[in-house]
Amino acid sequence: MSRFKEDAVRRRILRALVTAVMGLGTLVAIGSGPIFAAPAEQDALQADHAFVQALARSDKAAVSPLLDAELIWTDWQGKTRNRTQILEQLPASTVGDTGSTYYSYDQVVTVRTDSGKLHVLRVWARRPAGWRLLVYHEVKQAEKAGTPAPPVSECVNPCKTVPYQPKNDAEAAVIKSWQELETAVFAGDAKAWAPHFVDEFVVISSGATDPVTKDGRIAILNRQKAAGTNGAPAQLAPDHTRMFTIGDTVVMTCQSLPHRGKPSHITRVWIKQGGRWRMTASFQTTIQAAAPVVEK
Repeated sequence: MSRFKEDAVRRRILRALVTAVMGLGTLVAIGSGPIFAAPAEQDALQADHAFVQALARSDKAAVSPLLDAELIWTDWQGKTRNRTQILEQLPASTVGDTGSTYYSYDQVVTVRTDSGKLHVLRVWARRPAGWRLLVYHEVKQAEKAGTPAPPVSECVNPCKTVPYQPKNDAEAAVIKSWQELETAVFAGDAKAWAPHFVDEFVVISSGATDPVTKDGRIAILNRQKAAGTNGAPAQLAPDHTRMFTIGDTVVMTCQSLPHRGKPSHITRVWIKQGGRWRMTASFQTTIQAAAPVVEK
C-alpha cells in the first residue's frame, strides 16, 4: 500500500473511532494529540457540538449558557458583536461541526470548520463553570486573489511599537514575539519568522483564496526575498485590541489598518511551547462596512 493510501485509510479509521467514542462527528486533527480526546477535551467538544446544534435551531435558551461573558463574535462581513448583542438577535447558523478540526491547548480548545470558501473559528475557554465560547470568527475567502499590498519603506507599527499596553508578562511576551515576526515579514526572513509559529499554524484571510499553512507562508516569504521586495505588515489600530490570558494560551482580537484597502478584524491565538510564545492560528476578516484606508 502506498504512503498516500495509508494516510487516507488512517484518516478514515480515525474519523470512525472518534465519531463512535464521542458521538460528535468531529475529526480530530492528526498531530494535535492522542486519537482519543482526554475528558476535558471531550467536554469542550461536547459543548461545541451542543452550541452548533442549538444555533442551527435558533435556540437562544440553549445557546446563552455556552457563551462566555467576554464573547467576541465576528461574522464574515467583519461585523463584531458582544454577548449581549448576539443574544438580542441570534445570528443564523452558517456551518455545522461535521468534519471539524480541533486542537487542545489545556485550558483552551480551538475548533475550525470549513465549508467551501467559508471558514469558522471557535475558541473555547475553560472557566470555573465549564467550557465557554470566547471567540466566534467567520472568514469568507475570495474567489480570486486580490492585489498584493504595496511595499513600504519602513515598518514602525507593529514592528517597533504598537498602540497597546500589555496587562501582564504573558501579553508582553506575545507582543514581543509578534513584533519580531512582523519584522521578519517586512524583511522576507523566513528563518527568523518560523520559530514564532507551531507546526499546525494556519492563516485564513478574506483577501486570499485558500488557507495558508506554516510551510506555505515560509514559501511566500522566500519568494518575496528572492524578488528583492519587502513585506508590508498592517498597522495595529488603536483602541480595538483585547487580549485574554488563559493558562499558557493568549487569545488576541484586534483591528488592523492595511496600507491600502479596508481594515480587518483579526483573531490570533498563541500558546507557550518550548519556553517561547508561538502563534497557532490567525483569522482575518475584512470589515466590509469600513471606509477604505488610503496609503499616504
